[in-house]
Amino acid sequence: MHATVQRIFWTAPVMALGNFLGALGFLLSEEPLVAVEQLWRELVIQANLFVSATSLGIWLVAWRLKKKPVGSKSQPVFAYFVVTYVLTVGLAISLIDNLVMTSIIPFLLCVTIVGTFCYLPPRGAVLVFGLSLVVFGFAFGSLLTLPAHILDSILVNGMMAHALGLALSTVGWRHFRSSKLQEKTIAQQQAALTEMAYQDSLTGLPNRRFLDELVEREVALVRRGRTQSCLIMCDIDNFKAVNDTFGHVAGDKMLRAFADLLRGMTRNSNTVVRLGGEEFVILAPQTSPQEAMVLAERLRKIVEEHGFEVNDNILRITASFGVARLEGSEREQDYYHRADQALYQAKFTGKNRVVMTQGKVG
Repeated sequence: MHATVQRIFWTAPVMALGNFLGALGFLLSEEPLVAVEQLWRELVIQANLFVSATSLGIWLVAWRLKKKPVGSKSQPVFAYFVVTYVLTVGLAISLIDNLVMTSIIPFLLCVTIVGTFCYLPPRGAVLVFGLSLVVFGFAFGSLLTLPAHILDSILVNGMMAHALGLALSTVGWRHFRSSKLQEKTIAQQQAALTEMAYQDSLTGLPNRRFLDELVEREVALVRRGRTQSCLIMCDIDNFKAVNDTFGHVAGDKMLRAFADLLRGMTRNSNTVVRLGGEEFVILAPQTSPQEAMVLAERLRKIVEEHGFEVNDNILRITASFGVARLEGSEREQDYYHRADQALYQAKFTGKNRVVMTQGKVG
């Protein structure tokens, strides 16, 4: 219905202009001499002016409704109102035309407009065109005095017009639904591919590619003096022994548990990333080096005190942490170099500790 409202918004002013020019054309034409033709001319002019003015009103309403979110209750009400209005206009002008000629061309045009430009669900389309057919038959059978053979011809043509409208509506709806489902499928596939590109499959954490883009934006903020940020790199001590003793499946389970622990113990503004293997990085925006040291020390103690379940055993491990602040001069390939150096020092000086380095990357 949201798409239908948008289509009404674009077509209503065109219809308003068309009906106005139609009324103007009749006004400028030579006035007929026969009374019934004079009546027909006046009614056609009035009908076209009325439709022109009403179409402008519909355009204004559509302009407001199209801004509302998809699923707004007012949109389907408006769409079905416009459909009913268009079919009624077509029927009314066709009745006027039959004062001087045998024709339902205006109604056929309106049926085509509804079937082509308005997306109606199949059940809604059957109901709309079914009721319209009943009203059409009643109007021509009761409001006009026509010879039987002409009335029969009009009713048959009216039935064919409604069948055409229903067919156009069904085809349009199926095509619209198919295209929207394809768009949704493509969007889901793109989201899945994006998630795969930026997510570590084992732990569910963001990966190095995601960190590269995040740090690039953070470095720009640091360079402009808008914030101070730090990187905390951590590595599980003696993780190879876990794999050698309990197997890689158990090691992977521990990595997932370790990732969940880090993620749960850091604030939402921090980003925990798995670099690979047993190495993890925490980007701490709006964090001073001193605050980053406090965070790293708290995480170190939590890891040391936490019991990890491995093959029905509770295993206690430790982790080493390296802390470095972002200087604003980091290049894409070495933004984590100082944090890596700090981590190396923590490992070299006994593990299970936090070390911070300072100074710019050479």
